[in-house]
Amino acid sequence: MWMSPELPTLPTSLNSETCVKKGLCPITVDYSSRPRNIYYEVHGDLKASQRVVLIMGFNFTCSAWEAQVEHFSAKEDHAVLVFDNRGTGNSDAGPIGPYTSSEMAKDTLALLDSLGWEQDRSIHLFGVSLGGMIAQELCLLIPERFKTVAFISTRCGSEFDYPTKKALYTVFMTSSGLETGDRALDLYLEILFPDRHFNETTEEGKLYKSRMRDQLRNCHQLPREQPTLALWGHFYAAFMHCCSHDKLNKIAFHLSPAKILVITGDADDVILPQRSLELHQHLPGSELIVIKNAGHALSYQITKQLHLILDRLVEEGNAAFSTI
Repeated sequence: MWMSPELPTLPTSLNSETCVKKGLCPITVDYSSRPRNIYYEVHGDLKASQRVVLIMGFNFTCSAWEAQVEHFSAKEDHAVLVFDNRGTGNSDAGPIGPYTSSEMAKDTLALLDSLGWEQDRSIHLFGVSLGGMIAQELCLLIPERFKTVAFISTRCGSEFDYPTKKALYTVFMTSSGLETGDRALDLYLEILFPDRHFNETTEEGKLYKSRMRDQLRNCHQLPREQPTLALWGHFYAAFMHCCSHDKLNKIAFHLSPAKILVITGDADDVILPQRSLELHQHLPGSELIVIKNAGHALSYQITKQLHLILDRLVEEGNAAFSTI
């Protein structure tokens, strides 16, 4: 395994033993002289041929990918890139201004370029929720770099495609400070997992919910509280995202023969499964997987099953380009 000879002193968000490179990538901002710094970590082997890029969603830091980073970085000849989207974790919120999924995709592109991850058909791209929307925009910018793309618990955006009442209520109550601490975390748990997922009538169920609350705290509130401006920036980016059906067809055409997957839970209360179905229907050649009795947080609720699905996707993506 090859790693960078010098790692910055900034605390590592994920496993320091598998982290081979980390730092702050300065992103040029057109309307400001001050760059926006995006925090990133690479785990595994810097010289690996299998490169996995994970894009996190609304208001969560890269530490929410903990299980997936552990899974892929343990594989031979694999490198995993995770990063804090603008305004979360160690990344700057940047100058005042609206966030958009397309601009956040440009952040990601600048990071990939800075790492030298520029080769054609060299990347497996997985994006969840808002991260899936950013992934769509990234596929419009550099489709030739990807051989596998998974859109997890996400949407393409269309007219009258509004967030659910539960999601709006949670964002309002937590951003306004009307709900704080464990109660705010519990509001997030209620929308991320299906009803009755936590059986609090048993001691085991209570302990499970407590563990999930701790994990949520780590990836939502650490290493620092998210600025309110950045929280609303993420909400605006997710709410205003719209990748038209024509653009989706363009994505599918230029990605081909890359493997494309759309995966959702049938009990998702954040982005309704119908929205993922719409995304699949307008991505010709894509595969759709709907997980029964699963909510929005698939990486937590069905961790092992998700890993098996993504492993198979990577294999099929590699196979699609093995003879080209």
